[in-house]
Amino acid sequence: MNRNTYVWDDKGVYVKNLCNDGSKYGITQYRYPLNYELAGEKFELACECGKEFTLEFLCEKNLRFEGKVYPYEALKAGPKLYFVLFNYTWAVVDLNAKAVTVNIDGDICCTTIKGAEGAAAHTFAGDEMVGTKLGWIFGYGRMLTQDFIGEDRVKAAWSPKDEKFAENAYRAVKIGGPYYLVDMKTDTLSKVCAPFFTDHVVLLQDYDRCMAFGAIYGKGFEPMAVTAYARFSY
Repeated sequence: MNRNTYVWDDKGVYVKNLCNDGSKYGITQYRYPLNYELAGEKFELACECGKEFTLEFLCEKNLRFEGKVYPYEALKAGPKLYFVLFNYTWAVVDLNAKAVTVNIDGDICCTTIKGAEGAAAHTFAGDEMVGTKLGWIFGYGRMLTQDFIGEDRVKAAWSPKDEKFAENAYRAVKIGGPYYLVDMKTDTLSKVCAPFFTDHVVLLQDYDRCMAFGAIYGKGFEPMAVTAYARFSY
């Protein structure tokens, strides 16, 4: 038996592995299982600005947006509410309001599903986030603290450097009920829990269940779908 693999004590054999503290799972440790309920759905979308788009979920793996096919991942954030990650961007599909909010080349478009009765587009949150301060925990030892200090400014810090706040730009969309979509740019310090070169975090935040569903983006790695739970006291 290789004693470099096992640690012995007076009660028997203890097998060394990283699962004792969860650190091996990274920032996607708490991510919910992917959801496939949108497969087969097709939405014709209209924005108040006059733009129109087509979003079609071809199967459980691929969607078509504006005539191009992309792989996607979807997380179910609530009843008939989904966060969708695709092509280095995102969409929030809200079948309750018959609305889809999508990021197109950096512009957030709040659209409605054409022909859907009672459709109501999401709206920008204005200063509703101001005064909110909490930590989002993605996994063992992996937390993003957000302190919303203005309509478009948030102080953010990554563990373990919880006191090293940096002021970042953000945009927030009021999805409805307890849900807000927060799209935040970030400059990541070295030796923190976020992947190196992380520069963009998007979270669909649920303030009833204190959960968030979204994605982390950065240079040099594929975007990662994530789930987090909130801690308001830290």
